[in-house]
Amino acid sequence: MKLLHQYIIRPETMALLPYCFSDGSLGTLVIEETREHYVVESPKTIVEKSCGYYGSTYKGRKKIAIEMGYKSMPPICVCGELGIVFISSMTERSDRCAWIAFIHVRQWREVDKKNKVAVSLTNGQIIELPMNPGPFSGRVMRAMQYRHQLRERISSYNTVDKSEKKMIPKKIGFKSNGTYSIDSNLSEDELIENET
Repeated sequence: MKLLHQYIIRPETMALLPYCFSDGSLGTLVIEETREHYVVESPKTIVEKSCGYYGSTYKGRKKIAIEMGYKSMPPICVCGELGIVFISSMTERSDRCAWIAFIHVRQWREVDKKNKVAVSLTNGQIIELPMNPGPFSGRVMRAMQYRHQLRERISSYNTVDKSEKKMIPKKIGFKSNGTYSIDSNLSEDELIENET
């Protein structure tokens, strides 16, 4: 398995797990649908850099989730267009925090009443997390609701009302005082030009 110095989350990314290298340094074991990677960066650093790669910041993504009502350990939308939303196993400040792509979670169950939850991923792999199933279940449900809310906001712009009349072409001119004005009285030549 190749050691990577950096990694960007993509749709096939299932989990980012803290990993301790032989020299004692901490990095990440990345679980994808068909393979695994070792990455020198921490899971949180990967999440932060991936948010930036897709055009936002981790702090911005977290702030919006909090403003939408997800106050404690909110789900993080790494990329809205691709539907990539991650949940954390514990506080983000911990080096031991694992990050799971909620879309790849198939089911979960308690492990022998030892404060562990076994999470089954969509490719059949199972990850044990040091937490109770109740809080994990709550985070998955909140991530599902959060992703649904984001999709609803976007989809409202995809529905076009066909009953609306076509806008009459207008000329928007620049005035000498630095402002703009609309002139709806276009000449025939300008109207023909706008229709082609």
